[in-house]
Amino acid sequence: MKGKKSKPSKKLFNRYTALGVILMLLISGLASKLIVLQVVNAQQYEETANNKSHKLISEPASRGVIVDKNGTELATNVPSYMLVFTETEDSDKSFFETMPQVFKILDDNGESQVDDFELKINPFRFEFKSDDPAVRKNWELRFKKDRGLDEEIVRKLYKGKTASELTDAQKKVVDDELLKLTPEETYNRLLTQYGLTGKDSSGKVVGEDLTKKYSPEEVRRLLVIKDAVKMESFSGYKPVTIAANIKQSTAFIFLQKLSSLPGIDVQVQPIRNYPLGTLASNVLGYISKINPSQQEKYEEKGYDVSTDYVGTSGIEAAFEDRLKGAKGGKIVEVNKSGRTINELAQKLPAQGQKIQLTIDKDVQYAAEQALDRTMASLRAQGITHDDGGSNNMTNATRGAAVCIDVKTGAVLALASRPGFNPNDFADPRGLTSDEITKYFNPDYEAFGKSKGYDQQRINELFPVDTSIQGNTTIRKDKYDLIAKPLYNYATFSLTPPGSTFKPLTAIAGLESGVVTKDTTVDDEGFFNDGKGFKTEFKSDGVHGVVNLVSAIGVSSNPYFMRVGQLLRSQYGDDKLADYAWKFGLGVKPNSGVKPSTGIEIPENFGQVFNSWSAKNMYATQYLYATMEALKNGKEPNKGASCTPIDLYEHDSDSSDVKSLKSQIKDMVRSSIKDGNFDKDKAQYKTLITNLIKADPQYSGKNIGDTQINNILQLIYNVAISTGHYQTNMGTNIYNASIGQGMDQFTPLQLANYIATIVNGGNRYKVHLVDKIYDADGKNVLVDNSKPEIVEQTGISQATIEAVKEGMHEVVNSQDGTANKVFQGFPIDTAGKTGTATYSSKEIQDSVGRSSFGVYVGFAPYDNPQIAVAVVIFDAAYGANAAPVAKAMYEAYFQDELKTKYNYQLPDYVTAQTEN
Repeated sequence: MKGKKSKPSKKLFNRYTALGVILMLLISGLASKLIVLQVVNAQQYEETANNKSHKLISEPASRGVIVDKNGTELATNVPSYMLVFTETEDSDKSFFETMPQVFKILDDNGESQVDDFELKINPFRFEFKSDDPAVRKNWELRFKKDRGLDEEIVRKLYKGKTASELTDAQKKVVDDELLKLTPEETYNRLLTQYGLTGKDSSGKVVGEDLTKKYSPEEVRRLLVIKDAVKMESFSGYKPVTIAANIKQSTAFIFLQKLSSLPGIDVQVQPIRNYPLGTLASNVLGYISKINPSQQEKYEEKGYDVSTDYVGTSGIEAAFEDRLKGAKGGKIVEVNKSGRTINELAQKLPAQGQKIQLTIDKDVQYAAEQALDRTMASLRAQGITHDDGGSNNMTNATRGAAVCIDVKTGAVLALASRPGFNPNDFADPRGLTSDEITKYFNPDYEAFGKSKGYDQQRINELFPVDTSIQGNTTIRKDKYDLIAKPLYNYATFSLTPPGSTFKPLTAIAGLESGVVTKDTTVDDEGFFNDGKGFKTEFKSDGVHGVVNLVSAIGVSSNPYFMRVGQLLRSQYGDDKLADYAWKFGLGVKPNSGVKPSTGIEIPENFGQVFNSWSAKNMYATQYLYATMEALKNGKEPNKGASCTPIDLYEHDSDSSDVKSLKSQIKDMVRSSIKDGNFDKDKAQYKTLITNLIKADPQYSGKNIGDTQINNILQLIYNVAISTGHYQTNMGTNIYNASIGQGMDQFTPLQLANYIATIVNGGNRYKVHLVDKIYDADGKNVLVDNSKPEIVEQTGISQATIEAVKEGMHEVVNSQDGTANKVFQGFPIDTAGKTGTATYSSKEIQDSVGRSSFGVYVGFAPYDNPQIAVAVVIFDAAYGANAAPVAKAMYEAYFQDELKTKYNYQLPDYVTAQTEN
């Protein structure tokens, strides 16, 4: 019989547990060291880094990668050789001998010096990266103050005080004096400050005058580095970049010569790279150095405001906190030549998180290419003529296109043209002067001359901006003629939708019961409401008897104006808006609903005509009309006149005068909105009488009751007879019913409105970000792939089918307004064209503008997957925007088109997919 096995005894301490204990001790020791390094001795190391013999060598973190829905990299990072200068006692002494050698090596090897110094020469000028004059003014002040140019002014004007001790009024005086310093005067003061003139601030000779030794361009190169060293010294003595993204061969040359170039070194740093160039630039945005107005905000977040880059627009800005990563660095001891001799502490950088977008690069590419080609074709056509007059398409330079997944709200394409290359902004060498002009300071005169305009014409189109105090040179684009590369036309441009709004009017009519699918109207080429309003549509012609479906197909204005009239007569002015709001075409005022599609990047959000907004719009418009009439003492185009009264505020006005003017203007606004002038007449009279007594400009003038009554009559004529009357006119809803008048939306809103119709009535939250991963792309941190319904519109399936049927005729019937574009396209689609005026025909023709071309659509017809919207400025007709929609269909359905239909894809679809 076998004996029972005894249980082996447990060894409490074997070789494995011993190894574990040793590892634990090692980890504990390292952890303790890190705690001492990063917490206990943090202050000590910070002080050490600020010592001139100890340097903090920052190691920037790589920003998180941005990819499209299929994983193609849209924004990534590449290693770059950077030439840097570290100021030490020795390197400072030999600075003016070392730098010319450095410049020669750079020049001989075709490299560029980093130059984001805003003060330029030949001619002397400031170049700030903003198109806002007020911002440029503030940045100029910041530039001069950072370099201490205000200190001399403070000493001169307020002896014994520092800038921080001045009152607000005194600070304004200093600011005014600073702004009087011309760019040339500023430059010359900096030359002296940085030791380039060989004199100190008192004029005493202290060294060699380098302005006589070197050319002006060479002197400025020296000044740029001196200035960078000073600006960097505010946050510790750290290396400054002389040249960035230099070639490897150039880097090796410098590495071989380091011993003879005190303070010079070569570092490797990541720089942001956009491998597909301009593709989706309006979505990705760009990064840039921190601008002066945001320095305090970013300093509080731990950024180095002199060197760090941040997201400035698009996804780069919206997700800055996730993309930026965590900087690393090391504190080193350097010798007199700036060479590292001892490493005191180090922290490794951590890359930012990875963001996966919903964008499909192929659909995006097709949209951008089709926009560019379509607009070029329109410009080539020039000025055409039809029954409605001439159509000037020579300025068709701007457009946008959007493609949305109708079942999720995911944005597959969001194109804005013209675009820009975000690599321009990521380049550490800075923007060139030409790039700064292109992006921020368009040359309006040069644009006018390129069009063949004389100076008088240029002055009319681009007048000097009088809203800028004392301005005599800065012009404004009065009629919005210039294309803006950094402006996201897909999310910001608010344009009338034109006839693309008619499906919404059809929905409102059907759902409210004022019409049925079979309701007919005899379209005779005009609309008459039977109450004195009549308007003709000469370019449309006569369509005869149309029902709801065929009215959408041929885009009958009289039909949908009639629907608007019926809605107004039975339900009031806001019934159309009630339905528009369900589809994201505006929000109900004062409802607390956020006006947004839900997209993660900044957007405008347009509004449909509604009585509350209309009253406020007319109140603002006719308040200023009233103020102008009072100032001129005469009603426009009429004989009514009065003693001139000025309601505009001036700096010289007393507080009492300002208060009285404000009260009168508030009353005018209220009168325009509610029409209650008679009951407020006595209060008007009291306020005007008190203003005449309080304002010195009326002193000595005999303004009695008769004159005051004339003033009141003029206010009544402009504010009530014209302004308030406008708020109650039926034309407001008539125009809104065909997508004109107050209706204004972004292309993104239009695309989501169509998606909401064709998916059965569910409005989804629009989104660009699908998922966010950790830096290595393995762990999902945020998942937006589950669609979010913002509103269930509740419209009937019968209404949806009727509207879809009408949109199908637009593309497929012989008389359809987009029929020619889609002939022969094998996938069944539907859509709606829209031609929306920029302004009156007279103004459009006089300034070289034309109507917006708008197209919305979806595909496939039976089982919609995507919805699209296209807007082209100055395209003349909606059908002219339809080719861009077709291109997006071709890219999205490319596999099916090739395999099932043997369809020949255009090169702007195949080129991108083959790269």
